[in-house]
Amino acid sequence: MPLMAKGPWTGILLATMMVLFSTHSLLVESGSQTEIEFPSDEISLRSISSNSPGQVLGHIDTLDTLSIGRQFACAITENSSVLCWGRTDFGQTGIGVEGEMVYHNMTYVDALDGMGIVEVSAHLDHACGLTSQGAVYCWGSNERGQIGNGQIGGNQLVPSLVLLPQGVVAKSLSQGPSSHSCVISTDGDLYCWGNNDRGQVGNGQICFDWDGSIVTYVNPCDDSASGIRTPELIAMPGGVSVTSVSVGGEHTCATGTDGGMYCWGSDMNCRVTGGDIVDPDPITEAPGCGYWWITSSPRKLEMSNTEITIQDVANLSFVQAANGWVFSCAMTGSGEGVCWGANTESQQGIGNNSNQPYAVVPTLIQGPSGESMTSISATTAQACAMYDQTGAYCWGDNWGGNTGDYNGSNSVICNYMGGSGGGYNIDCEDRSAPHQVYTGGNYIAVVMGAANACGLDSSNEIHCWGAYAWNNVNQTSHQTWWGTRVPEIMHPPGTAKILLGDLDSDNDGLDSPFDLWPVGCPTGWYQDGPNSCEESPPGHYAEGGQPGILVICESGTYQPDGGQASCIDSNPGYHVPDEGALSQTICPAGSYQPNSGASTCILADLGHMVETPGKTFQSPCTVGRYSPTHGATACLRASPGYYVDSTSATEQTPCPPGQYSSIEGSISCSSTSPGQYTSVDASTHPETCQPGSYQPNSAGTSCILAPAGYYVSTAGSTSFQPCLSGRYQPLEGSIDCEVTQPGYYTSGVGSTEAIACSPGSYQPNSGAETCLSAIPGSYVPNEGSIDYVICASGTFQPNPGSIECFLGDAGHYVVGEGSQNQIPCPLTTYQPLSGQTNCEDVEPGHYTNEIGSVNQIPCEPGTYQSMAKSTSCRDSPAGHYVPDSSATEFIACGVGTFQPISASTSCIQADSGHFVDSNSQLSQTACEKGTYQPNIGSSECLLADRGNFVDNLAATEQIPCPPGTYQSLEGQSSCTFTSTNFFSSESGSVEQTPCPAGQHQPLTSQTGCVDKPEDGGLLPGFGLYMAMIALLTAAIGIRSKQDN
Repeated sequence: MPLMAKGPWTGILLATMMVLFSTHSLLVESGSQTEIEFPSDEISLRSISSNSPGQVLGHIDTLDTLSIGRQFACAITENSSVLCWGRTDFGQTGIGVEGEMVYHNMTYVDALDGMGIVEVSAHLDHACGLTSQGAVYCWGSNERGQIGNGQIGGNQLVPSLVLLPQGVVAKSLSQGPSSHSCVISTDGDLYCWGNNDRGQVGNGQICFDWDGSIVTYVNPCDDSASGIRTPELIAMPGGVSVTSVSVGGEHTCATGTDGGMYCWGSDMNCRVTGGDIVDPDPITEAPGCGYWWITSSPRKLEMSNTEITIQDVANLSFVQAANGWVFSCAMTGSGEGVCWGANTESQQGIGNNSNQPYAVVPTLIQGPSGESMTSISATTAQACAMYDQTGAYCWGDNWGGNTGDYNGSNSVICNYMGGSGGGYNIDCEDRSAPHQVYTGGNYIAVVMGAANACGLDSSNEIHCWGAYAWNNVNQTSHQTWWGTRVPEIMHPPGTAKILLGDLDSDNDGLDSPFDLWPVGCPTGWYQDGPNSCEESPPGHYAEGGQPGILVICESGTYQPDGGQASCIDSNPGYHVPDEGALSQTICPAGSYQPNSGASTCILADLGHMVETPGKTFQSPCTVGRYSPTHGATACLRASPGYYVDSTSATEQTPCPPGQYSSIEGSISCSSTSPGQYTSVDASTHPETCQPGSYQPNSAGTSCILAPAGYYVSTAGSTSFQPCLSGRYQPLEGSIDCEVTQPGYYTSGVGSTEAIACSPGSYQPNSGAETCLSAIPGSYVPNEGSIDYVICASGTFQPNPGSIECFLGDAGHYVVGEGSQNQIPCPLTTYQPLSGQTNCEDVEPGHYTNEIGSVNQIPCEPGTYQSMAKSTSCRDSPAGHYVPDSSATEFIACGVGTFQPISASTSCIQADSGHFVDSNSQLSQTACEKGTYQPNIGSSECLLADRGNFVDNLAATEQIPCPPGTYQSLEGQSSCTFTSTNFFSSESGSVEQTPCPAGQHQPLTSQTGCVDKPEDGGLLPGFGLYMAMIALLTAAIGIRSKQDN
């Protein structure tokens, strides 16, 4: 890393920055000038009462109302008039005068009257002013095009309009010891112009020629000039706006809305890269940290050098840049100061003047302990800063008392060598760390110039210190050999608010600058002894009079200084949360405050953001962005898979199924194409339908499985294909079809399953669209068969496509295999079983009388057949019978029976009164008289018993002889009458009984005897008569018996 040692060359460098002093002065009678008054509503004033970090885009160190160049300065009065003073060799004071070593006191820049100037910047030998309408005017040296009016060369003695691109409105000017300038637009863009011989403008060009050993570079700038004539837009990284900019000797640095520090130009002493490891310059081949290592566009400081000792560099956030000649400084958002680059004059404020590697990399400034930096200003080899509690501090090259480091015991005066060039210390050493400026606690702003510095107090008075040359310190002394460490008041001309007073304005017997209170105790202070005032402490104020009443500042107000008569309302964009505050607090990014005097900041609403600190309004999220939380510093881009289609959105909406978003910040979702889908919310890309599925429509939420019977063979399909004949697919989501196996088939398209060949059909091949029918004489018993089966013996099949062979029917037979027909059994044969290969002969006792007989027919009862293979049966002859079927012979009727007819199944039993006395009889025989048969089936008749008679044929019973008769023999057809003197008194008598003694029976056929009459008795004929009656009665009885 190149080193830089303090020595003669340093003096020469500084001498070249300062034009030789001269005693030629342009005498301007200050008393004859008056400040032009303008109505307050025609000007735009900037408050200079606050020095909190980040208050204003641009340089917040001077509040931009006071700026010091190389040997001149400019300031703005209360009514937006511009005063300039000091050296004006090149017309840099803007009053229309130029000349070698010409200088003057505070003088109004008349050309700017009425323009409402709100900011000034004094550079090396030119200056610029910003109007309340955003226009920029510059004046002074235009050798490198730094006036920005399209010209280059010569001097611009009065302000000239800078030719900003159409529509660009400036809102902040750059500061620093340079021959180029920059402005920040209201859009946060950066525009620069002027000297560009080391790429310091940052437009990607370098206005020089280089004829190296490897690379030849030809000046690309207009007319091969060394500068850029009009402002050009500087390309910052995407999404980064500029918050402050500072221009150095041959480099530029700017802070971005991302908190980064961006630098470009010549990297002498690492002032651009901060020691980051970089490749050699592509044009000059020079290494980093060298004068000829050049970058012509913004490069972010990486803080990557291992020599850096700052902790947690990744979280550093820069809010203000301040460039010197060969070094760079910055203020962080946390109130720390950081410097890098050359340190030979202790200009980094890090406690040494080393130019070793550890010193040229970014290093923390050693500011007062426990305090926060609120602004920083840098120049050739010195710098100053404001701190929140004890005010102004300066450090670096102190050859003319430039740091204001009087402490009450050291010398007020600093002698130096070098004459009008200055720069060689004699008795005032450089300050290697910030040192409080004498009475610096009174200042609210401090500005460092090349030869002197100035401070602004709360009364808008200007106090300056350093080299007395060119009347830049007190407008009365022009000395080229010494300067002062004690700040001295600068008095504006005419009726400007800052009035001119004597050295003992408070009549306390002490003259300025030794009187600490040259105008008495200010309002808010009280005098507690000689040369002593007690001030109200910071965070308080003293109400009226001495001693004042000490009042604590309410929330919403603050007071950084002691001895104040009031508290300051917080500015819009700021707040003061607590009582007794010493400073206002910038509303952090994510919050805003539109009002003054606020105690809180308002968190950005949902759907809104506040991107940078100090905002007075919130911004709605644009379409494609959203904010789900209060206090957002940025709206979130809609994530891939989401969209936001309205402004002020509080949430992102997930892309619904069927849609997707592959990029951030989408305002709508894309529908999936046919053949694609998304199935869930918030998809970032479409899914391709895989083989086996398809999607015919856009915005599909899923892929449709190929239905059964169909298939999809390729990814991203929009339709399905049918399975053709001979193929099938039982499953959904298939990538191909199955080939039918032997025994199966499909016909037509879209089959979901192979169809088994039904019984009766078969298929021996794969991929078949039909089945074959079994041929006659064969069969297929099962489905899915690959061949037919030949009908076995005893079976047949006359038809094709049969599922079985028929068993030969009963009464039939089938001979051999593969028969198509059965044969009926011929006459005299039969077959009772099915499936037979032959017929049976008819047995004796049976017959068949037709072909195809299932059974032999048994001869019916009454018939018989004694031979086999008969076609009929024979009837049994008369006198015979066949009682059962299947008889092979007939049976003769036995005794007691007979059969008069043939084909009888039985014989007839002889009736009662009849008999059959031998076999095979055709008829029965009636019983003769004197015999009878009470039973049937008899082989003979019975003889009438004794005492009985049978007087008819076929008698079934015998008749007992009636009383008066008798029969002593068997088998008689009549009875015998009793003889006279005999009788039978009972039926069935076998003999007659003689009348007992004394009786007699003169008649026959009597049932009893009568007594014999005595002696012939009376009525002799009576006995005879009674005998006849008896016979007659007996005869009647016998007839009646026969009749019955």
